[in-house]
Order: sequence, then C-alpha cells, then structure tokens
Amino acid sequence: MRPNANQWKPRLLIGSMSILALCINSHFLGKVEAKRIQEVKQQEIQVQVAEEKKTAQNAAAEHAQFVARYVSGNFAAKTGNRNVAVAVATEDVKLDRAITTALVRRFQKESAHVLSPFFKPEFVSDGLFQEAFNGSGEPFGKLDLARSLDGVVLAQLDVQYAQNATLENVISATMQLKVTVVPVSNPAGGQTWTFTAYGPGFSKEVARKAAEDLLIKQITNDTNMSLDAIP
Repeated sequence: MRPNANQWKPRLLIGSMSILALCINSHFLGKVEAKRIQEVKQQEIQVQVAEEKKTAQNAAAEHAQFVARYVSGNFAAKTGNRNVAVAVATEDVKLDRAITTALVRRFQKESAHVLSPFFKPEFVSDGLFQEAFNGSGEPFGKLDLARSLDGVVLAQLDVQYAQNATLENVISATMQLKVTVVPVSNPAGGQTWTFTAYGPGFSKEVARKAAEDLLIKQITNDTNMSLDAIP
C-alpha cells in the first residue's frame, strides 16, 4: 500500500527546517569563532607592541645612564664655531684640571666654542679616553658625541722623576704632554703636538708642580697648535 503523499509533507518540512537551522547555527558559530580568533590575535599584537616599547624604553634609559656616566651634561652645539671638548689624562689615569683649563683658554682663541667641563673622571678611568687617544672612534659613537661636538682635544700626560745626589738629592720632574686634536667625524685624522717641561724640588709633589707651571706657560704662549684638523 503506497504511503499517502500528505503524510510525507510534515516530515519533509521538519527535515528542511532542521537542516536550515543547522546551517544558520553553523554560520553563526563560525562567525563567533572567527571573531574570537581575531580578538586573540589583536591581544597578542598589543602585548608584543607593549613589550617592544618597554624594551626600547629600557634600552634608551640604559644608554642615557651610560652617557651620563662619562659626560657632564647635555651641551647644545652652537652654529658658526667649532664645538670642542677637552680632556687631559694623567699618568695615574685621572683627569688633570689645571692643564685642562690651560688648553681650554688656549683653544678659545681659535674661534671655537669650548665646552668645559664636558667629560667626567670615568671617561679616563674606564679606558674610553685611551681608546679615543689611540685613534678609535668607538667611544665617540657610544657617547653620541656627534650630537654636541665637532671635535675633541685629548692630551696625555707622562711624568718621570729623577733624584740628583750631587745636588742635595734634589728631585727633577720631567713632564711630557702629547696634545691631539681629533675630529669626531674622522677619529684617525687628528693632529698631535708634544710639550716637555722640567721642574726641580725636594719632593715629587714640588717638582711636579714646578714642571706643571712651566708646561702651562708653554701652552698659554703657544702659537703652533690649531683646530685645522676639525672641519
């Protein structure tokens, strides 16, 4: 006996509606899942950006702290004159203030804007001075010197003592100063001058002071040094 067609219609309608509901539900769930995945990705991107920003900020802070260890402050470069800083290192790896002052005054005659005091004692004690004096440009880059300076005047002091028994044990101090003018843009293109002075005394301190005073006079009266190496 053949089934009545009217009996299948409700079943077909129910089946069709079930399939339609399933399709709608799947489509809706798919959109929800896609939105969730997109939100997760956005959160991951935001976290990555925040981490990168924090890393950059930490690096900038560390670099600023590094520069502050060796440079006295943020000096603004002046246009029209060459911007120059001076550092004099003693034989016991310290900054010599007296000779630094003499060189600052001497090079102010060269139409230069001399920034002083510019370097801190750590510039010498930590070895950056010696690197730069030997012709390396690495310290200049690490300290961003090109932002403030066109060049540097680096001077290295050496002192030798001798005792003369025939002159009531008078001590003689032989002081030699090598002065190098170095352009920041070309550390290997510097120019060097050498000064020598002798000082007597009954102690090393007195002999050294006598030699230093004569050396300062030589610097003050010098007409040979120049900043021509600095563009």
